[in-house]
Amino acid sequence: MKLINHTLWILSVIIFTTVGLWAFLFYSQLLSQVKSTIDEGLTNHKIAIIDNLKDDNNIVEQLDFLDKSYIIKNVSEDYALEVRDSYKDTLIFSSLKHRNYEARLLTTAFISSDGRYFEMKVLSHELNKGKLIKKIITSLLWLFLFLFISAVLVNRFVLKKTWKPFYKLLEYLNDFRLDKYNSQELSKTNIKEFTLLNESVQKLLNTNVDIFNSQKQFIENASHELQTPLAIGINKLELLTEDPDLSAEQIKKIGNIIESFQRLSGLNKSLLLLSKIENKQFISTETLNFDKIISRIIEDFSDYAEFQKIKITYLKEDEWEFSMNKNLADMLVMNLIKNAIIHNQKEGDIIIHLTSTSFSIENSSNLPQIQANKLFTRFNKNSNNNNSTGLGLAIIKAIVDISDLSIIYSYNNKHVFTVKRKTL
Repeated sequence: MKLINHTLWILSVIIFTTVGLWAFLFYSQLLSQVKSTIDEGLTNHKIAIIDNLKDDNNIVEQLDFLDKSYIIKNVSEDYALEVRDSYKDTLIFSSLKHRNYEARLLTTAFISSDGRYFEMKVLSHELNKGKLIKKIITSLLWLFLFLFISAVLVNRFVLKKTWKPFYKLLEYLNDFRLDKYNSQELSKTNIKEFTLLNESVQKLLNTNVDIFNSQKQFIENASHELQTPLAIGINKLELLTEDPDLSAEQIKKIGNIIESFQRLSGLNKSLLLLSKIENKQFISTETLNFDKIISRIIEDFSDYAEFQKIKITYLKEDEWEFSMNKNLADMLVMNLIKNAIIHNQKEGDIIIHLTSTSFSIENSSNLPQIQANKLFTRFNKNSNNNNSTGLGLAIIKAIVDISDLSIIYSYNNKHVFTVKRKTL
């Protein structure tokens, strides 16, 4: 939910709650006032009736409300003396309307001129709470609608303008790239809190860019400084093997040293590549067809696989196109196929399966099932193969993470790696 909509939702809840509470209090107060007015009228009506009857020596009992608004019943002196004026709500059946209706009822007692005691109940006109509630609800609904529309307008035009610097900052951060950073100032604002936020973000970005550039420069320099002497050392050792005075045992030992240097050189290149991937130096993207990539890399590895006596089977179910960096896509497929060949068994097989949303690479192996939590960690070697640097799967994981892909490992007597679009 957007911030503005969230604010509108909170305002709506507050308005609805406030109006509802106010409606309840208003209705209670209004009803109390109406009853007070009716009770005052009943009192005046009572006085008028008693004044008319006080000189009547022949008061006739009136036991129902058929044609009058009061009833009179002869009672004992003790009963009459205990009666106090009381008002209450009551239901009266109307023979004309054929229904019950609400009214106020006053109960009192008086003594006639001839010394007799009477109880009198005086009835008010209909007290229609339903109509009162309906009118109040209708009025409040219009009030709520007016307040809600006002809140929407305020939210859309006033708050949106107020939060404009914040949205500009979000847009700026969304487009931010460490390798393409220019230290331009963020848009100025008169709101103190947003100014402090912009200054804090600017300071944080400058610090991170400086750290990134320093780290990037250090890694590139260190890699270059290592790669050059390694290449020179390998070259000199290869030349040394051509010396006719060397024995076969000496040549073998030199060969072992060359292999160690080559592994170190490969490790250095892999670490540099992994650093570049994690620092998001592969930015450009394009829509790629994985069928073409897989077919091309299978062709590149065909001679090596044939030499290792490994059969590669490619099962294409459908085309899969995905937008990512082309170099990373090539490295992803190449490392997975290379990993499947290196860790395969003699006369093993590799099955590559492509669908419209994913591709999987399945390989036979003498290795047991691998623990998933350690699979993609750096320098995790699950075999004694000297051709493995322990960084291949770490590079694969780094590629899928920055490309909005996911990789899943499973085992069904064969090792299976499945690459597909990342799901939220």
